[in-house]
Amino acid sequence: MSKWARIDYQGKPTIAEVKGDTLHLHDGDLFSDHQENGLTVAIAEANFLAPSDPKQFLGLWNNFHERRVLDKLFMPKSPLIFVKLASCITGHKSEISLPKGYDQRVKFEAELGVVIGKECFQVSTEDVDDYIFGYTCVNDVTAPETLFEEEGFTHWCRSKSFPTFGPLGPFIETDIDPSKLNIQAILDGKLEQNYPVSDMIFSPQEIVSIISQDIKLLPGDVIACGTSSGAIDMQIGQTIEINIDGIGRLENTYVG
Repeated sequence: MSKWARIDYQGKPTIAEVKGDTLHLHDGDLFSDHQENGLTVAIAEANFLAPSDPKQFLGLWNNFHERRVLDKLFMPKSPLIFVKLASCITGHKSEISLPKGYDQRVKFEAELGVVIGKECFQVSTEDVDDYIFGYTCVNDVTAPETLFEEEGFTHWCRSKSFPTFGPLGPFIETDIDPSKLNIQAILDGKLEQNYPVSDMIFSPQEIVSIISQDIKLLPGDVIACGTSSGAIDMQIGQTIEINIDGIGRLENTYVG
């Protein structure tokens, strides 16, 4: 397995390969040419950034059978996508906060993130693994009350793109079968979400392939695969962890 992170090292975003409890730093671009430079940082001492800096950050709604049944939603014919602006992205251990003057509800959503490794356009499901670099943990933080604030229009982008509403990381795992993964959300030590990727309506590979028929995906882009039931509001001061065994544990505190 090959696992990667991205950290702030001496004021510069730097990629690193994870080996045990140590990050081995590399010069260059994670999605093209890079090489190990001999420097190391202990994971416990690292200042994590999001492991990817995507040009496009997409999310899915209504992509799990359990949630669709519980919420009495329709069966989608294709992935139902929305955009989270790249300006919302943050990393492991950073704080989730709100802009001044906004004081409504905020909820977490534990999700699997697909990281694109190379330009991907009109790729078949059979070939799509060649275009997926790996998988990461995503917290699709949402301000739900803004979604239906105006009758006749759903504010998907706005409700999901406040600064810090896109925690990613801490790692990208490049050699793993996503169909066997389980996704957990742990709020202040209490397990709130616990669901398998196998319950997805559209698998990660199908998601990437179908989206690529219309949208050109670029190296580093991230697609959050949607969430199942159990996502709830966070209270100020609470810590939310998104755990996917085999990938990592993303931890952030909601400071309001």
